[in-house]
Amino acid sequence: MVRTVDENVQPPSVQVEAALLTRAAGGDEAAVAALYDAYARPLWAFGLRRLGDPELAGELVQRVMTRLWQSAGRYDPSRASVRSYVFTIARTAVVDLHRQRARQPQPSADAEDVASGVAAIDELDALLQAEVVRAALDRLSSDHRQMLDLAYFRGLTQVEIAGCLELPLGTVKSRTYYALKALRLACDELGVNQ
Repeated sequence: MVRTVDENVQPPSVQVEAALLTRAAGGDEAAVAALYDAYARPLWAFGLRRLGDPELAGELVQRVMTRLWQSAGRYDPSRASVRSYVFTIARTAVVDLHRQRARQPQPSADAEDVASGVAAIDELDALLQAEVVRAALDRLSSDHRQMLDLAYFRGLTQVEIAGCLELPLGTVKSRTYYALKALRLACDELGVNQ
């Protein structure tokens, strides 16, 4: 399934991507082609950064799109976005390609190359975890998101949040507690290990 990528293609919305994946699960080749158009370039760039080889990056795109098509019926939109699903498949494919390359005789990989491969996988894990946490935050109420944003992303103390929102300190404390509890539950549902 080798296709060229139209550079003018706009990425589909989250709902459209989920519908495309559902159609792909039913064997709709046009839906598979649309997903390919949306993800081939980002996957190739991702593969090039992680693998350092344009040929392997192209192999990664093919593997991911094939696995995406084969596993489309198992996709659950309540657990993650299609983008998260695609890049989770990509992470696994990168690891597979690293292992495959490690089994093949190489001229001489120095410790720096090995360390950069491990660092790339660690960075990928962090990016995927961040994407899933972002999806978990999207599941929270606006009050809970606001509390976590002020406390953890903007670094305000609970006293500062109370002053900013003109709320009693006790309300800020309880909302923060329940926001963290809701975030933990959403992360559990999305399969994030805390």
